[in-house]
Amino acid sequence: SSRVLWTLAVTQFSWIGSWAVCFTYGTWFGLSALACAGENYQNSKHARKACDFLKSKQMIDGGWGESYLSCVEKKYVQNKRSQVINTSWAMLGLLAAGFPDDRVTARGAMSLMRRQMPNGDFPQECISGVFNANCMITYTNYRNLFPIWALGKFNKTYPGCKML
Repeated sequence: SSRVLWTLAVTQFSWIGSWAVCFTYGTWFGLSALACAGENYQNSKHARKACDFLKSKQMIDGGWGESYLSCVEKKYVQNKRSQVINTSWAMLGLLAAGFPDDRVTARGAMSLMRRQMPNGDFPQECISGVFNANCMITYTNYRNLFPIWALGKFNKTYPGCKML
């Protein structure tokens, strides 16, 4: 049930991700699971608090950037620069929850589009994967898979968005 899911949230109304960095990833999964249980930003204080957590971590350039140190320290550690993978996970979480302010996810989409390279790829940035809370790994396909997914979901949710 969503009640059990919410008890797994560990800090600041977010969840720790087990296979990736860290609170951004886990909160995307938490919000997606709440949505499957029928809870969203409009009808769930839990979803609202998790969305507010993600919104509070959005960086000046519109993206999100979480350091792998979050996994080690078990608290959110901001990266110096936004990351395409973290940006994608935050957008997917907010979109799954039906977050009502499309300007937040539009800023994320613009951040992703600015970072896309001429050949269509996205840059390989900081560490995005983790297991056992302290073994860091780079999943090279994440840099393309998640931005394309997030941009597609944004476009489907907000077709013809005038902010882009």
